[in-house]
Amino acid sequence: MTVTLIEGFAAILTYLFGGALVLFIYEAYLKTRQTSLIFLALGFFILIFGGNLGTLSAATQEFLAITPALDESGIRTAAIAIQLVGILLLLYSVLGPFEPKRPKA
Repeated sequence: MTVTLIEGFAAILTYLFGGALVLFIYEAYLKTRQTSLIFLALGFFILIFGGNLGTLSAATQEFLAITPALDESGIRTAAIAIQLVGILLLLYSVLGPFEPKRPKA
């Protein structure tokens, strides 16, 4: 699998904008201390990483001459499994048993 310049550029932008999103969610957590926001940030982080795993693997193989431990099918399977974990964390952040923060009297 070869990586085109557009694919590489899009992957870099996805990591940058995705990282910014995760940082903004973490800053919201620091202000509110809502546990669900940590799971939301972690879920997005894992989802973004898994979504670009194929491009990242192909780029390291092509540009750094590093042979991956898995073949293309294994990398696609790993990417889907990683994305599934990210989606499950996003669902947990929304549906999890978190205590609502009560205002101080």
